[in-house]
Amino acid sequence: MKKRIRQLHNHRIFSLLFWLIAIFVAIVMMPNTSDMIQTKGQPQLANNSQPMVARSMQNTWGRNISGTYNVSAVFNNPNGKLTATQQSSIDKTVSRLTEKQKTYGIRSIQTMVTNPAAKSQFYSKDGSTETVQLAIDQNQGDSRVLAKQLRTQIRTAGVSTYLTSPDLVNDAANENISHVTTFAAILGFVLSLLIIGVIFKSLIAPLISTLSMLMMYVVSLGLINNLADRTSFPYSEYLPLLILLLTLVLGTLGHYYLFNAFKQNIADGQDAASATTHSIRAIRNFLLILGGTLTILFASLYAFGFSTIRALSALAIVTIVITIGLYTIAPIFMQLLGERFFWPAVESTSRPHRFWNWMARFGLWQPFIAIIAVLYVVGPFAILYRDNLNFSAAKTVAPNNEAVAGMRVLNAHFGEGKATPVTVYIRSNNRIDNEKALLQIDNLTTKLKSMPGVSGVTSLTQPNGQLMDEYYVNSQLNQMNITLKGATDQLSQLQSDLNSNRSDLGQVKLNDTAKQLNSLVSKANQLSDDTGTVRSQVSQVAGRASVSQSSSASRRVRNYQRLLSLVSSQLQTVASNMRVLNDEATSAGNDGQAAQSQVSGYSSQVSAVRSSLKKTTTSLNGLTKSYNNIYSYLSALQASDAAKVYYITPEQLTGMQFQQSLMTNTSQDYKTTQLQIYLKDSAASHNNSATLKQLQSEVNTQLQGTSLQHAKIAYTGQPVVQNTIEHAVRANLGWLLLTIGVLTFLIIALISGSVLQPIYWLASLALATMGGVQLAQMTNHFMSGDPSFNWQAPMIAFVPLLVVSASLLIQLAISYRFKETNLTDWLLPGVSSLGQNIRHQLFTVIIICLVLFSANFAPLTQAGLIILFATIIFDIILPIVTTSVGKLTVTLPSKRPHLKRHAK
Repeated sequence: MKKRIRQLHNHRIFSLLFWLIAIFVAIVMMPNTSDMIQTKGQPQLANNSQPMVARSMQNTWGRNISGTYNVSAVFNNPNGKLTATQQSSIDKTVSRLTEKQKTYGIRSIQTMVTNPAAKSQFYSKDGSTETVQLAIDQNQGDSRVLAKQLRTQIRTAGVSTYLTSPDLVNDAANENISHVTTFAAILGFVLSLLIIGVIFKSLIAPLISTLSMLMMYVVSLGLINNLADRTSFPYSEYLPLLILLLTLVLGTLGHYYLFNAFKQNIADGQDAASATTHSIRAIRNFLLILGGTLTILFASLYAFGFSTIRALSALAIVTIVITIGLYTIAPIFMQLLGERFFWPAVESTSRPHRFWNWMARFGLWQPFIAIIAVLYVVGPFAILYRDNLNFSAAKTVAPNNEAVAGMRVLNAHFGEGKATPVTVYIRSNNRIDNEKALLQIDNLTTKLKSMPGVSGVTSLTQPNGQLMDEYYVNSQLNQMNITLKGATDQLSQLQSDLNSNRSDLGQVKLNDTAKQLNSLVSKANQLSDDTGTVRSQVSQVAGRASVSQSSSASRRVRNYQRLLSLVSSQLQTVASNMRVLNDEATSAGNDGQAAQSQVSGYSSQVSAVRSSLKKTTTSLNGLTKSYNNIYSYLSALQASDAAKVYYITPEQLTGMQFQQSLMTNTSQDYKTTQLQIYLKDSAASHNNSATLKQLQSEVNTQLQGTSLQHAKIAYTGQPVVQNTIEHAVRANLGWLLLTIGVLTFLIIALISGSVLQPIYWLASLALATMGGVQLAQMTNHFMSGDPSFNWQAPMIAFVPLLVVSASLLIQLAISYRFKETNLTDWLLPGVSSLGQNIRHQLFTVIIICLVLFSANFAPLTQAGLIILFATIIFDIILPIVTTSVGKLTVTLPSKRPHLKRHAK
């Protein structure tokens, strides 16, 4: 049994079983890479960063929109203004969305109909574009699937429709990264066949190396994905691609050294088992040093706080897996196949790498001239390097992508910053739905609108981005002046009427009336007296007539009596009438006296009234004059800047218009409000960084000394997120380079046994890298017209460059340490001996760059340019710098004895 186990071990069967099990487990348990890129790929910002603080405020907003993200449905008529038919179709689409809110997790739908106070934010000035804002529950499910469903739902006949938001653009970029990673993996493993096949002119060797690297890649990717999925280990959207590049570069170089040693051992007549064992031993130290160096360098990145850099520490695990794989996978087949491993074997003569020999001789010939030549050719590119990184995901997405196209439509019809506004959250300790707090918010809104880089601001007091006149003192004074003017005119008319009434109440007419009444009373009294006299006389005549009737009997007397009786009867009638008249005259006299008394009293009252009217008229004159003065003052105040102040009355606070703005722009507890700030430039502009810095300073200045001075303020939005990432990158980039440089120097110094020489070698690498980046930027600008680099491009280029340069420097350090002659004698043969390996390394780099170029993805193309230019420059200047500086290290101390101690 032990013999059988030993035989299995000797034939490396256990290694094969181990890798087969590892591959099976990795495939079965591996989380979906595309989902990992989508959910965990974006840079993870610190909890105290502005976007994260703003998110926490939004998550406690209330009003049924906490824990949501916003997307915009865009309806556009490319031929002009939206027609009535198109508008009707859009309204039907919105109604359909409203009916299916629960189906798609839509918490809120805002349109120009539901939010009329902010109509201009939903309807473009040219009338060709309308937007609908959707707040979607973050827990609704896969956002990518949901977006596809919503795109189907918003399709509207007669108009172009788009679903867009910064999150959708980022997701589209992640989807592109996932696709290009898959494409690069397929192409990379196919082209890796070419590298080994061309170098060894074999068909089997490249198949074995590719199979080996494929196994390493799957196991490494499975380990990293599970680590990030099951723990809080950081993840980057480019991490799967970097795992691929590290596997291809390190795996190809490792297999080259392994296969080259195996080929030499086979050529020396060793059997397959011995040749395999000796090949492993021949490269063991180099691979262990290279793998250990890369493991330390990558692992050190875990100390960084920025998630994208910290995620690169996972490559330390990949390095360990590759190192183990190089020792265990390919040797299985090497021992099994023996010399057939290189079938069809084609002998080729090994020729020295003449270019490196020439460069080394040039450095030895004239060291100072060689160094000056290097600085003259490469130095300007390094010195002229400009940090021109771009942090916009939109530039990595195809222009025909719906989210990007929708963003362009919004920017074209609403302004460049419409699609990516900056949101400022202000959380006070007290409610802000009061005049005092609203005044400060409005002052802040107006001030921010005047900033150079700001095109518009919407807020609680200006929901439409424009001043609401009815809430300002000058408008309210205007209404007051109109009312005051009307009151003054009425007072003037009243004054005129009083003057007329006073003249109508003249006392002369009343006196004349009183005199006429007095005359009437006198005449009535006289009539009464005359009537009494007549009645007495009539009675006397009647008495006399009766006496005369009894004493005379004559005919004349009888006639006279008849006549007298008739007269007496008539006189009695007259007397009776006179009695009635007398009574009436008496009554008329009494009434006349009463009337006279009343008229006399009325006359005195009219005098009093007339006197009072005179006083009232005088008062009205003064009051009218005062009103005119007040009107003049208020008119002047209305026209002054002092009246341009926000003031909302208690009645306006409860009005429908303000309540609508209150519901939209404040939290449920009325303590948090938001301001939407639209910048003049798109989120990709480099000007936004300065604008955001000035914006934060302006907000702090405006709120200082007000009732909101202790309010908690947070900023978010795509420009803020990009600016936060930019600051994190720039803050960590210097430390990253310093950390890698110091650790590499310590390792190379330890290996080489020298302190001075590694400094020169690393200086050459730094010079080549800076020059390569600048050349890559210039080339990219020439090819694409874009002068900026995606900020991830240097990160992508960092991994292959580190592997290739570390491999070369470690070989140089090992050769330097174990040189058998002095430094001067070692320089030319020691440097030239690396030429053959460098040629194959350069070939590998070119193939890797070809993989990156073929992906037709801007960040990968830019990274490929950096890798290509930096590697070529480094391969050219390293032999020159090494030999020239090495010679000076020996010759200068001989001329100046006090420098001898630095020769080593």
